[in-house]
Amino acid sequence: MEQEGEVPHVLIFPFPAQGHVNSMLKLAELLSLSGLRITFLNIHRIHQKLTLHSDILSRFSRFPNFQFRTITDGLTPQNRTLGMFSDLIRRLNSITKPLLTQMLLSGELGPNPTCIILDGLFNFIVDVDAQPKIPVFSFRTISACSFWAYSFVPMLIEDGQLPIKGEEDMDRMIDGVTGMENVLRCRDLPSFCRLKDPSDPALQHGVTQTIQSLKAHSLIFNTFEDLEGPILSCLRRRCPNIYAIGPLHSLLKSRLSGEESSLGSESFNNLWEVDRSCLAETVSQMVNDVMENKRNELMGSVNETAKLAKTSVEEGGSSFRDLERMISDIRFLYRRQREAIH
Repeated sequence: MEQEGEVPHVLIFPFPAQGHVNSMLKLAELLSLSGLRITFLNIHRIHQKLTLHSDILSRFSRFPNFQFRTITDGLTPQNRTLGMFSDLIRRLNSITKPLLTQMLLSGELGPNPTCIILDGLFNFIVDVDAQPKIPVFSFRTISACSFWAYSFVPMLIEDGQLPIKGEEDMDRMIDGVTGMENVLRCRDLPSFCRLKDPSDPALQHGVTQTIQSLKAHSLIFNTFEDLEGPILSCLRRRCPNIYAIGPLHSLLKSRLSGEESSLGSESFNNLWEVDRSCLAETVSQMVNDVMENKRNELMGSVNETAKLAKTSVEEGGSSFRDLERMISDIRFLYRRQREAIH
């Protein structure tokens, strides 16, 4: 075990959206449980919402080497809407990026980070050329299959299969995506693939960030081998260092199972207040109505997947091993950096 001041320091920076923050908080807790020093960097408004509607401050207070830090995204309340995605990206690039560079160079975030775990939706936020000694791990909150399909979008545009034109048959098969032959349909692709102009900023952002993720030191996916093994194998040909450590909520629950305190129980990282007025019975009935025709088929599939997921996070399982490997690799990076200094 490292001595005080001799602990690898991991900077984690999620994209400012519920699912992204939630997944990366779980990863932060898993790494904190291993004894690593963690700085969780949040956009100001996201941190305010989290502290208002969740228990993150008390939950992470037990980790002496953990800290929350915040940074601005430059948006005002007036232009903070879901429809302003392109504006958010521009402001993150023009305002947040130079601020982060300044924080890294000044030591404001603490000891020099051993690595940065960065949300794959904004790889541009860290200038790898300006910070060549800090390896970037790209965390993708989408499935490995989705990410793999996204990486083929430039080729599909060049081939004339994209963008999807007007009201064409959404069940049309997409050709040319290795490992997804006779499986991938137009309807399976994200909405930005339906934009008429291939140069649209949203489409270009999705493409460029996917390509940038493949250039990262490592890729992290919230998935597991038994669920997406064949596609993960395809991805490893383009980015050899991949950690499939999902389902993160199950992996964290498994690691916390031995905890005697209340912090061993489930935690919710909500950005908004939960509406308790909706009865659980009402929600259950709505789900039953939707599943009525395929209930047995869906339940069988869900139960089988749940068993595979449980096996993956147990000791010796694929996700358990990949998390241990990632922690070991971070410690190795730290030792190598210290040797380079001395």
